[in-house]
Amino acid sequence: MANQYTKKKLISQQNRKEIFWNIVNALLVGGVFFLGSLSSGTLTFNGIFFGLITAIAVALTRFKKYWDGEEKEYCKKIFNIVG
Repeated sequence: MANQYTKKKLISQQNRKEIFWNIVNALLVGGVFFLGSLSSGTLTFNGIFFGLITAIAVALTRFKKYWDGEEKEYCKKIFNIVG
């Protein structure tokens, strides 16, 4: 029984690390888009504002793409707890 608990805990830690690194990856991609918007040579409020909006949209889209691939695994666990 203790081995199953330890195994579940390790898997949970692996899942947390995987989710964390995918969030970091999504933020880095969004950051690249933001830096690209600043490369025009002039800094304006509109450039920064739309750069941030684009960076947030790209980061959310990137993480959603990862999450859609993992949805089956996490939904199965949620329904195991409920059922």
